[in-house]
Amino acid sequence: MVMNPFNRVRWFHGLFVLAFLLAYFTGDEGERLHVWLGYSLVAFLVIRLFTTLVKVKGFPPLSPTFRPGMAVSAVSRSLVVALLLAISVTVATGLTMVDNARVLGITAAAPANVVAAADEEWAESTIPPWLEQVEDIHELAANTTLTLAGLHVGFLLAFRRRFALNMIPGLANLAQCCSGLAAKIAPMAGISSSATKGTILPER
Repeated sequence: MVMNPFNRVRWFHGLFVLAFLLAYFTGDEGERLHVWLGYSLVAFLVIRLFTTLVKVKGFPPLSPTFRPGMAVSAVSRSLVVALLLAISVTVATGLTMVDNARVLGITAAAPANVVAAADEEWAESTIPPWLEQVEDIHELAANTTLTLAGLHVGFLLAFRRRFALNMIPGLANLAQCCSGLAAKIAPMAGISSSATKGTILPER
């Protein structure tokens, strides 16, 4: 069974968002999980770039179109590009702070007591200044990503509400049901039915 192009984008988008949020909230604890979630974000970024380069059906292009009448689309795409760049910086700086060879099991396995001693020695040693700077950039990029995500969602709800609600499975149908229910109840409350139309999912 071939998945509908829009559903494909919706699943990708949902998993991408979930991976970032999990990585964001496991930053202070769950170091191993945090790192592997970072690797998953790398995969999502590569896939998104691939879908743009080969123009996979369903995935909108990333390059903004600055043409008359395309202002909403241009701003929306610009926010997406900014989001992807912020995530890229977050991931790149995060991987810089990690011993990736050991996490991925590329280096030879060492006895547990040796690994524990090495970790303790590292924890007690002075953290290099450059690593502190990278960590600051990592945290700033992560917080910037979260801010841009909020702006992205807010912009879509303001100017492309139907599309935004359709990105969440079941939410658009729920909104339509609520709109229909409101239209049925309105006459009984003495409210004009025209006042309830389009209030949930207006055309933009």
